[in-house]
Amino acid sequence: MLYPIKLYFKHLPHLIILPLALILNLANWVWLLIKIRPQADPIFLHYNILFGVDYVGEWWRVLLLPLAGLLIFLVNGIIAWMIFSKDKFAAELLNFTSLLCQIFLLIAGALLVFLNV
Repeated sequence: MLYPIKLYFKHLPHLIILPLALILNLANWVWLLIKIRPQADPIFLHYNILFGVDYVGEWWRVLLLPLAGLLIFLVNGIIAWMIFSKDKFAAELLNFTSLLCQIFLLIAGALLVFLNV
């Protein structure tokens, strides 16, 4: 039996964490789409402190970062909703993990923007 979705979103930790994670994911999408323009030249996709730039590719590959974040957000959110009636702490932990992933992906996106601009 699934927990009612309306009541799930009224639970305070979910009411704070889920919108915040979604806002961070949207910010990552917008920032990367504004700063990284479509171009024919390859762009830097990975920087290593030991070797410098070690991965270049097409401009659209930077969008895999927020896409992975959206996938993490959706999967964790759905699983958290499914297990909320049995274990509230595990559901909150999944949603917090999603928020933490969004923070790290936003940092990675910022580093890609600063590397290519």
